Amino acid sequence: MYAVKGLNHWLDQLAVLLEPSQRKELSRLLSQGLRIRFRERIKKQRDPNGDKFVPRKRDQIGNIKRQSAMFQNIGKQLKTDYSVDHAAVGFGGRTGFVASVHQEGKSIRPSKNARSTRYPVRELVGFSKDDQEWIKSEITKFLTIK
Repeated sequence: MYAVKGLNHWLDQLAVLLEPSQRKELSRLLSQGLRIRFRERIKKQRDPNGDKFVPRKRDQIGNIKRQSAMFQNIGKQLKTDYSVDHAAVGFGGRTGFVASVHQEGKSIRPSKNARSTRYPVRELVGFSKDDQEWIKSEITKFLTIK
């Protein structure tokens, strides 16, 4: 978390040097690039640290509940939001709720009649050291072109 705060401070200093249209373009480039990076990481079933997601629980016979990997199509639903002042990547609606349950390891009732179930933490969205380096290199590229 401290690295993100340091990155924000660094970006705030750069924002003073750029015109609003340039800041919006930079926000667009960063948010779209991060969306692609997050989507690829989710496809590989990895969290920002590079660790594998905690596997699904097994049923009473010992089989994994579903044969396909978790979050197979959730990466397609990543949304970007950007403006002059910010860039964001995340999920919305029902997908956002499901993602937040896994991101934070919450307890929910999967259906109306089911017992409350605690889900393990599976970080879908977050910054890794590699992402921070990528952001710095993209900003450097952007500044050298402009």
